[in-house]
Amino acid sequence: MKNVLEQWGSKFAGARSTSLLDGVWRLELDDKTYILKRRSNRTRAWEEYDLLKWLSEHDQPISLFLFTTEGVPWAEYQGSFYVLYLYLDGTPGNELPLLNQTLAPEIGAALAGLHQALDGYGASTHFPEFGLFHEVSSYAWPAVQSYSSQKFHSRLHDLAQAIGTNFVNPYEALPRQLIHRDIHLGNLVFRDGRVVGVLDFDRVRIGIRLFDLCYLATGVLSRGFNETKTREGWLSFVQDLIKGYGTVKPLEKTEGYVFLYVIYLIQLLFIAHYLDEGNTVLADLNLGILFWVFDQHDYFQPVIEKTVSMANRDVMR
Repeated sequence: MKNVLEQWGSKFAGARSTSLLDGVWRLELDDKTYILKRRSNRTRAWEEYDLLKWLSEHDQPISLFLFTTEGVPWAEYQGSFYVLYLYLDGTPGNELPLLNQTLAPEIGAALAGLHQALDGYGASTHFPEFGLFHEVSSYAWPAVQSYSSQKFHSRLHDLAQAIGTNFVNPYEALPRQLIHRDIHLGNLVFRDGRVVGVLDFDRVRIGIRLFDLCYLATGVLSRGFNETKTREGWLSFVQDLIKGYGTVKPLEKTEGYVFLYVIYLIQLLFIAHYLDEGNTVLADLNLGILFWVFDQHDYFQPVIEKTVSMANRDVMR
C-alpha cells in the first residue's frame, strides 16, 4: 500500500487505510479523508478523469481524481492501477430511511441533471455500448431458464411472451446516451436532504437513459423487499422519482410504457449474476422481486404511464 500511496506524494505514505470492499480503501490523512480504488487500466482511468472533469465544469457534484507526482490521474504498481479522490462529506443514501418522502424527487431531479450533463459530453464514443436486451437474451435469460424453468415454467413463459410482444419494438426507439450504469443509493451522497455527491463512474456506458432510473428503483425495492412497508410504498417512490426527474428532463411517453419491462430485464441480470456467484439465496430473492412486480403489472403500468404524462404536462405549463 505504501508503494502505491507515495506516488501522490511522500505525505500519503503515512495515511491510515481501511479496506471497505475488494479493491476499495478509505484513507485518513491529517483532517482529510480519501478513497483509493483499483482500476482496470490507465486508458480507462484517463477517460473517467476527462469525463469527471467535464461533469465538474457543468455543476455536477463529483470528486475529481487527484494527480500523482508524475502528472497522471492514476498510480501503477505491480501491474495494477489505482485512482485517488477526496471523500465527499455527507450521508450515503443507503444509510438514510428507505422510502423517505423527500428522497425520491430529489434523486430524480439530480439524476436528470446528471443525464443532461452526460448527454452533452463530446467524447461519449470513447465509452463502450451497453445493449440491455442483448445482455439479457444472450446471457441472463438462458441462465435463469436453466435454473428456474422446471419450477416456474409457465410464469417464465408468460414473462417472455409479454417482453416479446410489448417491449422489443419500443426498445429500439428509446433515447440512448451516456448513462451512469450503477446508480444506487450507496452511490449517492446527501446533506440536508440534497444530493451533494454522485460516486463511481467506472461503469459509464452508452445505453438507454431509462436504465438508470429503473436500476435505482429496483435497487430500492430489493433493499427492503421482505418488509411489507417497502413493498406497499414502492410504487409511490417510483412515481416521485419520475416526477422529480421530469422537473428537469421529462421522460418520453414510450419510456413510461416500457418502464416495468426494463425493471424485468434488470432483475434477470441480477438473478444471473448471483447464480454465477453461486449465491442462490440472492438469486431467489431477485426472482421473487421479478415475479412480484410482474404479477402486479396491470396495476402498476397505467399508474407509471399516467405519472410520466402528468410530469410532461407540468413542464409544459
